[in-house]
Amino acid sequence: MLFSFLAWRITRGAYLTAFVLAFVLLMLQVFRIGFILFGLPITSSAPFFLTWFAYYTFFFLPDGIIVATALTAYELKEKKLLHVLYSFHISPRRLLLMFSIPVLLFFILSAVLSPFMFEEQVSFARRGLFIQYKDRIFENIPEKTFLSSGGIVIYAGDKKKGEIREVFLKYKNTYILAESAYYEGKGRFLFERGSLLTKERGKYFLMEFDKYWLDTEEFLATGIREKRAREGKILNAVNTLSIIPMFLFSFFGALKLCRTHTQVYYLIGAGILLHQLLLFMVKVIL
Repeated sequence: MLFSFLAWRITRGAYLTAFVLAFVLLMLQVFRIGFILFGLPITSSAPFFLTWFAYYTFFFLPDGIIVATALTAYELKEKKLLHVLYSFHISPRRLLLMFSIPVLLFFILSAVLSPFMFEEQVSFARRGLFIQYKDRIFENIPEKTFLSSGGIVIYAGDKKKGEIREVFLKYKNTYILAESAYYEGKGRFLFERGSLLTKERGKYFLMEFDKYWLDTEEFLATGIREKRAREGKILNAVNTLSIIPMFLFSFFGALKLCRTHTQVYYLIGAGILLHQLLLFMVKVIL
């Protein structure tokens, strides 16, 4: 009965905390790309949301364990249930074992998922949103209007069956004026019969062309970057290994050091800060 209660409290608290932290981080992300997330159909943005919550809920599990363990352990102490448990011959070592079992299950789960879930997957999903958003905008360019998106400024004098006429486009140090253009998708344009002005090494170069292709996403990786994936797996391994020391920190800290709820919250804050500093140092090293 006691073990079921402790296991439920720790499991629920850990998952709920991890989910809330993932949600808070998503809200910060919304300030940056909210216009994209809510400018696309739900069928396009839903995979990004699923990827985000799947990864970051997994990523924040050690922080969730810190919160759930500290609050559960302090609740036993505050309600003076520890003395009752000790009187029923439940030793501190056995109590620690009861807390440890659900934490070990989290450790095993994290170890199993570590090779398959990493931040690069979230970045890949985000890049996909940018590409879809640009495609949606450039395929529906309004006539006789300047449109700016993703560092690109474009003007279409007329449109007919996918063809853009009397078109002007600015991208980085390149200016293009053409009779017509076709948007081929994924940031790639084909211009016909026009002129191009570009700036290189402080000098301007002007040239005319019959056909000219411009790829505005040539430096945007469209697949999983293997180097980032390897770094993510190393970060996951460190994150997984941190579960045990973070659990011990919160368990003994709540029982031995904390005498008020305020002190428990300070303990939780310190634990999360230490954990995130550890991961930040690993990222810097990588």
